[in-house]
Amino acid sequence: MRALAIFIITLLLLESLYLVECSQRDRGRRTKNPFPCKQLCDNDGQCKDPCPKCRGGYWTPYECAK
Repeated sequence: MRALAIFIITLLLLESLYLVECSQRDRGRRTKNPFPCKQLCDNDGQCKDPCPKCRGGYWTPYECAK
């Protein structure tokens, strides 16, 4: 009976320490933009043809966008 109790407690401890796989949100930002659109920028002059505008904000980095 004592061995069964130790076994159950061990299983409970292992389950509480189990690491959950990262969610999609935690894996980083993914965009469907082509490579020039992922370029970081400070103004519109730094962006090339497919993505001529520099967009961003307080919480997002400034990147070239369509």
